[in-house]
Amino acid sequence: MLAFDEFVSDPSKPAPFTQAIAKGMTREYMVEDQRFAARRPDVLAYQTAPLEEELTLAGPITAELWVSTSGTDSDWIVKLIDVFPGDAKDPEDLPSGVHMGGYQMMVRSEVIRGRYRSSYERPEPFVPNEPTKVTLELLDVLHTFQKGHRIMVQIQSTWFPLVDRNPQKYVPNIFQADAADFITATHRVYRTPPQATRLIVGVLETAAP
Repeated sequence: MLAFDEFVSDPSKPAPFTQAIAKGMTREYMVEDQRFAARRPDVLAYQTAPLEEELTLAGPITAELWVSTSGTDSDWIVKLIDVFPGDAKDPEDLPSGVHMGGYQMMVRSEVIRGRYRSSYERPEPFVPNEPTKVTLELLDVLHTFQKGHRIMVQIQSTWFPLVDRNPQKYVPNIFQADAADFITATHRVYRTPPQATRLIVGVLETAAP
């Protein structure tokens, strides 16, 4: 039996891209603490144990997702996050009430509209509840996770309003979807080989002393 994690995605209650009140995309969202997202039931968060030594990720990042939905369409968002240790020191210029302990710093993020998983020229619906491979390319990375930090990956299907809402019911044109087309769906992320979700990225070797 395939092991999986699942969450319920409701287009009427999408996961926001920021916890601030904003009319549009803000520059600050790229450095905003992602704990507000990790606490949501419609965001899956996976993290390593604290690193025993620093680790540098370098080059292209590919997220190979094995997913399914009870609907017929869905978006997929992947975020690579650097989780600071609980005892991380605060810089002197931090705003009052803000602390670096446990800070979840977004390193890379990307989204794919699931209907275009095979081709941008020929969109296709999902077969309900059928495990399906979705490949998502993130921007190249060169980032060092310090000793004691954790590597986290968050997976979600809404990122509003940075990404417009997907009805989760396949319609030819999302921008012409009716209110009845917006449905709640259960999404699954699988983790049993060979249908195991994974992140593929290069590791920069540390030079010998």
